[in-house]
Amino acid sequence: MEVKKSNTGTNSTEVHILSGASNFQRFIVQTGTALHETDGSFDFAVTDWDRDGRPDLVAIKKSNTGTNSTEVHILSGASNFQRFIVQTGTALHETDGSFDFAVTDWDRDGRPDLVAIKKSATGTNSTEVHILSGASNFQRFIVQTGTALHETDGSFDFAVTDWDRDGRPDLVAIKKSATGTNSTEVHILSGAGTFQRFVLQTGTALHETDATFDFGVADWDKDGRQDLVAIKKSNTGTNSTEVHVLSAASTFQRFVLQTGTALHETDATFDFGLEDWNRDGTSDLVAVKKSNTGTNSTEVHVLGG
Repeated sequence: MEVKKSNTGTNSTEVHILSGASNFQRFIVQTGTALHETDGSFDFAVTDWDRDGRPDLVAIKKSNTGTNSTEVHILSGASNFQRFIVQTGTALHETDGSFDFAVTDWDRDGRPDLVAIKKSATGTNSTEVHILSGASNFQRFIVQTGTALHETDGSFDFAVTDWDRDGRPDLVAIKKSATGTNSTEVHILSGAGTFQRFVLQTGTALHETDATFDFGVADWDKDGRQDLVAIKKSNTGTNSTEVHVLSAASTFQRFVLQTGTALHETDATFDFGLEDWNRDGTSDLVAVKKSNTGTNSTEVHVLGG
């Protein structure tokens, strides 16, 4: 998923979804949304919140909120993101750039939960995980813990997925630069161990990276193993946003896809995610354009995988 936050043609946050079945050469959704243009105080995720089979857009407002807390605003995928189905403050105080966010069904109750990853200035001197229950509308914590990972910074990206297939989501820490292997590294913390134990620590076939890269996880090659998806936003050889997928079966030592896309080069006004929007079994790329949009709203553009 790509989320365009500003400078969009719709004057709203835009969502652009690229078809995974087309290797991201074709848009399957391009639309403005009911959400105004957004900025760096927003993070985005995609999940089927209302369990209707259609992925919804989760906008996480970290600061300058009306509730003096981190807020969650969920736009219905079935409405093409024209209607809110949740707008709420949470039990988490306002947050900043030291937090990353993800959504996953941690407690296996069928409702996605909000995972807040506190990277630095923590009470435990480690990267911390704080999980808010979706069933409580994010009013109650179900996990608050330090981890086996030291405090981190902007050179880390995070994702959540069940890497070891034990039914419990694991924390994927992607170290982009200043690594010991001179490559982008993957460090996975076991959810079953409440993130106190690493189940994988490895360099990858991808060189060290920087802020022009976003990352996600998806089972691209449908082998039951979560692959690492690197989204190169700018300074690309194809003059487009590029997708580079590293095979999990090879422990990220081999690329299974390297391609330009139908999306032009992008910048910090875009967020990205991966979700099977058209239900064809292949992950699609969701581009969320936050600002400078033509619709005066946050826009969604979906590229088919």
